[in-house]
Amino acid sequence: MMRKSKLFIAAMAIICLFAACSEKEGVYNPKKKITNIYRASESIYSWNSDEGVVNDTNIHPKTLTETWTWDGNKLMKITYWENQIDPIGKADVSDVYNFYYDGKQLSKVESDGERMLFTYDGKKLKQAEIIDIEDNKTMATFEFVHDGKKITKINVTSETGDIEPSKHMVSILMRDIMPTLENANDMVAAIREAMPAGGAKATTTIPIELTWDGDNVSKMNANMYGATISVDYTFDNKNNPYQNSVFGFITAMEQPDGMIMFNKNNVTKMVMKMNLIFMNDVDEYNFTYTYDGDWPLTQIAKQVDTDEGGNSSYTVTTWFEYAK
Repeated sequence: MMRKSKLFIAAMAIICLFAACSEKEGVYNPKKKITNIYRASESIYSWNSDEGVVNDTNIHPKTLTETWTWDGNKLMKITYWENQIDPIGKADVSDVYNFYYDGKQLSKVESDGERMLFTYDGKKLKQAEIIDIEDNKTMATFEFVHDGKKITKINVTSETGDIEPSKHMVSILMRDIMPTLENANDMVAAIREAMPAGGAKATTTIPIELTWDGDNVSKMNANMYGATISVDYTFDNKNNPYQNSVFGFITAMEQPDGMIMFNKNNVTKMVMKMNLIFMNDVDEYNFTYTYDGDWPLTQIAKQVDTDEGGNSSYTVTTWFEYAK
């Protein structure tokens, strides 16, 4: 039985792991190394009622969500913590991701019955493959197309007849494009509606195209069963601590991170346009930072929506701790 895949949910981060113009793809060795990540969130929804304006607020306090373990210049493990703290201030382990290398290049990531394998053509990343260990079945493959030293296209292939893997595939493809769980679910629903009904299993390939502006991806485009998505990004001029990494968004989908792995700098604004089978929508996300020199210490991500029913805002604050 195919289990729900966190690696799969996060693979938009994973598939873009080495798209930045590095000397050797698959090598992640930042000058400042993350050791802990904390997060807090606040969502507010306001609407008009017979009794006046009603506000519904949900606040989650600052919580340790990730611990990174290094062996010299190699990241060996990330421990993910549940988004809840017990009365004595400790969190339960949610998952553990272990990293394996061939020389300096990342060759494998494993966690809870899943494995991701990476294939290289010399210095360039050629393919990534997600495997369900229990079933010994490939859930998806990612083919990387280069223009010179940069990845400009990613072809993602999976079987449409496998309902759960297909759903996860769409979710993970859209992880960075749609940084809230609600957005991802909308996209999954749209794709599932557009997919051929029933019948034999078929293999489908979804292309994602990347447009570069210097050392940052300024635009992403995806076309899936007639549903199209385009995303435009703007950036600061500081160092992105996730650049060339594989795992920046393996955390819960509801965290609207702007740390996209293929970029040298940090996202400050993201505008997403969705043209779906039954919905057209434009979402805007804004990111602000505090820094220690050229490296971010905190990130505040915010989205505000207004419609006939009321107003809503969603804010996530992230804190980074680095090795001394």
